[in-house]
Order: sequence, then structure tokens, then C-alpha cells
Amino acid sequence: MKLHKIISGGQTGADMGGLLAAKELDLETGGTAPKNFMTEESSNWELKTIYGLVARGNYAQRTYHNVNNSDATVVFGDITTPGTKLTIRLCNELMKPLRINPPTKSLLVFLEDHQIQVLNVAGNRESKDPGIEERVKEFLVEALS
Repeated sequence: MKLHKIISGGQTGADMGGLLAAKELDLETGGTAPKNFMTEESSNWELKTIYGLVARGNYAQRTYHNVNNSDATVVFGDITTPGTKLTIRLCNELMKPLRINPPTKSLLVFLEDHQIQVLNVAGNRESKDPGIEERVKEFLVEALS
């Protein structure tokens, strides 16, 4: 078994970095976004048309669906933000494997050990951590190439 899909909630920052990396790596994309594909900037309908996300509920409901619909979650950035705390709590409640800010080799071992096929990428939004989108994209492309 091998990673074939990356999902996220579509928010600016780490979420988009995961989706962009998946496209560059020719992996499937998807996930659940909040109602109207809302991000911190505005509604982003490309999340539906280009990345295959569905819109459902509010931010908390979106986070639940992405944790639940993946084999594991990787979180990037500051883990003290409300959204990241919720992601970590849901991973624990749903007994889903989780890695936080992993080094490259650790991520690869984690994916193999848990036979991850669908990975949820989560973390800080771009306004909270400027540049995180590009850093996450570059990290995942390098790690998964």
C-alpha cells in the first residue's frame, strides 16, 4: 500500500501547501472545506473545481470530516492555535495516527509503518504563519518524491 491521496480543509497556509504538493506529485486531492469553500481570504471555488473538495458545515465540522476520512494526519506549524488544537484532539478521539512537524525521514517511516493511503494535511493558516504554504509544499514534495 502506498500514499495515493492528500486531503485538507482548503484553508490558506498548510492546508493549501498539502494540496499543491499533491498536485505536483501527481497524487489525488480532496477533503472537506467549510460551507461555500470559505477561507480566510474569501470563498475559493477552485477547492471544488481543481482540488475536488466538498463543502460541508463550519470549520469544526470540516476538521472532523478530514480527520475521520483520512488514514492519518500530519500537522505543520504552531500547535497552540484553536484549529490545530481541535485537529489534534480529534485525532486522539478518533484514534487516528498523527505526526506534528515531522522531520522528512520520520514522516516516511510513519507513512510506511501505518500503511497510509490517504493523508490529511493540516496546520496554520497563512496569516498566522506567513510562508507556511510554500514551506509545507516544498517539504512534502521533497519528502514524498
